[in-house]
Amino acid sequence: MELVGHRGCADHGPENTPRAVAAAADRLPAVEIDLRRCASGELVAAHDERVDGFTDGSGRVADLDLAALRELRVDGSDERVATFGEILDAVPAETTLHVELKEPGLLGDVRAELSEHDDPPALRITSFSAPALAEIARSDWAPEVGWLFGDYPDANLDLAAVLGCANVHPHARQCLDTDVVERAHDDGFGVYAWGLLDAAGEPSNRAATVRALADRGVDGVTTDTWDIPEP
Repeated sequence: MELVGHRGCADHGPENTPRAVAAAADRLPAVEIDLRRCASGELVAAHDERVDGFTDGSGRVADLDLAALRELRVDGSDERVATFGEILDAVPAETTLHVELKEPGLLGDVRAELSEHDDPPALRITSFSAPALAEIARSDWAPEVGWLFGDYPDANLDLAAVLGCANVHPHARQCLDTDVVERAHDDGFGVYAWGLLDAAGEPSNRAATVRALADRGVDGVTTDTWDIPEP
């Protein structure tokens, strides 16, 4: 089962930064980051809609231009809010990069950034936004795409098929408490779980939860720490 460094394994460094993803890529086969568009148009690595929760600043990412974002520091570190290009520079070609699109309208710029890199990493695109994935389905681009969801497995497996997804990304608790993994595999999807800490209850339970997910046949799981033995 593939362990994916969630936001660059945020337990060990400032989330969604080049430093974090480079450190996670040294230890895990895959890393995950989140993308949003800032006010001046660039794609930046940010999970939250507002910067308040992960920087020393305040405001919506969409209302701050790149120059303003560059003045902020992430998680009390000396790291700045990163552009997508900076993330790509930090991820080795042999590492798989999961990119979660936090909103629609990012497709063209994601492709443009990738085209500017001579040896970009293997890419998986994910989203909770059906419109974001529908844009890819309507395009002439065919990256590996995955649909993120937390509940209603029947409806979401059907939606993943409509969106042309190769993978589905259910919450870890869904993988453990329902037969979504088996049904997804029967439908031809890869299965990558998220929400490991929520499903584990306590950080000390994460290794056991990863083993349980592996026993259910999950293909991969996002993790905030690399200090988990790979099953």
